[in-house]
Amino acid sequence: METRPGTDSGAGYDPSVASAPEKSSLVEDFIDIFYAPTTVFARREKSGFWAHLLVVSVIAALFAFANRSVFDQIFDAEFQRGAAKAMAGNPQITADMMATQRNISSKIAGFFQYIGAPMLIFVVAVLVWFVVRFTKARITYQQAVLIMTLAFVPRLIQYLLTTVQMLFMDTAAVTSMHTLSFSPARFMDPDTPNRVLLGLMGRLDLFTIWATILIGIGIAVMGKVPKARGLMFAGIIWLVASLPLLR
Repeated sequence: METRPGTDSGAGYDPSVASAPEKSSLVEDFIDIFYAPTTVFARREKSGFWAHLLVVSVIAALFAFANRSVFDQIFDAEFQRGAAKAMAGNPQITADMMATQRNISSKIAGFFQYIGAPMLIFVVAVLVWFVVRFTKARITYQQAVLIMTLAFVPRLIQYLLTTVQMLFMDTAAVTSMHTLSFSPARFMDPDTPNRVLLGLMGRLDLFTIWATILIGIGIAVMGKVPKARGLMFAGIIWLVASLPLLR
């Protein structure tokens, strides 16, 4: 008999037995996810995701609005870095062409920063559902979205800490998206030619790892599999999401 994650060491856990749902509010879910994630996933196993997703999306959008000036600055720095590399590799690309591209990309990025949270949740939920369906664990896409939504809650703390950082640092020195991150990439030169290493170090962000662990717990609870297996699936999802960095 396995020990149920998140309970006393003596409590037995049979993955084939569903937990009895508990009555709770959204506020309780958003608090409990930090110290009792297993309980949250168990009681929301058969719930919808829209209410949670709406709250997460609105809060994330508010932080995006509050930090828009610095995010625009980071976009400009990253775009100039990429433009310089592109022009060096292809002499036919002119400064005017890059300026036009910058205006278009800036408008697109400005729009997506407000809807980035729900888009990320829906996209990665597809990955969660796809990976898990090839195992004995069975979760629906709706459950996958709920898992991703609840796993995204700690990122709201990340957004808050990012905003606080901006109040106490010289934002003129912010020249990379990693400058404000909580990862080893924060301490690396943003102009390093080893972009793959920089990107992988960025994936070791504290809140990315936190979210990954919550995804694993959610898979274990809703998929009725041992916690270790759920975390293994979450690790695979983290790895697959990192593959574009190897290009």
